[in-house]
Amino acid sequence: MIESMEKSPEGVVGLIASGTVLKHDLTEAMRLVGSADRMMVVVAPRFDGYMAELIGGLRQSCEDGQAGRCALVVPEDMRSEASMQGEGGAFRIFTAQADAESWLAS
Repeated sequence: MIESMEKSPEGVVGLIASGTVLKHDLTEAMRLVGSADRMMVVVAPRFDGYMAELIGGLRQSCEDGQAGRCALVVPEDMRSEASMQGEGGAFRIFTAQADAESWLAS
């Protein structure tokens, strides 16, 4: 499930991923929130799979111009799984939300 964050930094579209998430879930959420210069997706501890699908949807949103910069924040124990999907360009993976916010603000 993809939900809007209650509080996200100014100018950043913030989403929370929990439960089972497929690529089309993120694509649909992006369609609803519209284009954004900066996007941050935080993976909740109750996220239970399909990291490749989540990253694929986020990366596609960046490449399709729906977001200029995309940050994914994952719990430390999910970092290696997320990193296997790769990062680069306008897409980065973080384990601390503050680090993601700093990168998005730069």
